[in-house]
Order: sequence, then C-alpha cells, then structure tokens
Amino acid sequence: MKPEHAKNGPEVEAHFLELLKTIHTGTLVTHGPGGTLKGRPMSIARVEDDGVLWFFTSAETGKIAELASDQRALVSLAESDKYVVLDGGVALVRDVAKARALWKEAFRVWFSGPEDPKLTLLRFEPETGEYWNDAGAQGLKQAFRAAKAYVKGEQLEDVDDPGVHGKLHT
Repeated sequence: MKPEHAKNGPEVEAHFLELLKTIHTGTLVTHGPGGTLKGRPMSIARVEDDGVLWFFTSAETGKIAELASDQRALVSLAESDKYVVLDGGVALVRDVAKARALWKEAFRVWFSGPEDPKLTLLRFEPETGEYWNDAGAQGLKQAFRAAKAYVKGEQLEDVDDPGVHGKLHT
C-alpha cells in the first residue's frame, strides 16, 4: 500500500505499519446473506511488512461461506487511542506449513494445533487503509490543537501530520 499524498509518503507508510504491529485483535467484517454486514473479533496471527494480515479460523464458521461468495472485507482495529481501518480482499488458505509458521500457543484454545483439519488461514490483503493515532505525544499534540481551537471559537481542522492521521491505498 502507498500513502495517499506523496509529501509524507514514507512517514505515513512507516507509521501505518507500526500501528498495525501494535494491535493484536481486530474486527473482520464480511458480507453476509442478503448483503448484510457481519463483524467478528479476530486475533491477528501476523502482520507482514507489506500490511497483509493473517488470521486463523475454522472451516466450519459462517465467514468461510460468506468469503467464498464475496472476498471483499473490512478490518477495523482499535487499541487505546489508536485506530486503523482497512478495506481489502480475503483469500482462504489451507497450508499446514504456513499454519506452523504463524502458530501461537494461544491458538490452542480454538485448534488442536497447526495440523488441525478444520483450521483455515485467512490472508487479508488491504487495498485502502486509514489510521488515527491519539496515543502518547500524538494525543497531547491533538489535545493542544483541540484546546486552541476551542479557545479561539474555531473548528478543529485536520492536520497534515503522519503521526496523527494517514491514508494509504494500493
């Protein structure tokens, strides 16, 4: 994925990946029957350096049928004052070697191991993404901007600060 504006390109991309790698759970939103949207919390197995996310799921869940008919999905991630929303496509992957490489012992709650026959990997490839970071120093800067706008009787404007907000696309 590439930044929407070239001006802050490398900073936006680096900050985006940094945020992705600090959040461990997200909501995967798929298209259900009749066009409904279905969201499910999912543990992230791995974040690749290109922004691809890997999830473990059971072949017996409803999301498998939904993704077989429509691979478009949205992933929403939030932790404390950090937020990431990604739009993209999901591929269903049955690969024991890859499951072994991604395996974390915490997944044993759902699967007997990486060789579990019902285990299916979901490979989410983002096409667009947007993040907001109000954590730590970024949050203090944003709070200062908000207070300044309030005192002046102005509306808070979006800032061109890749530490606070960024958009990416393929």
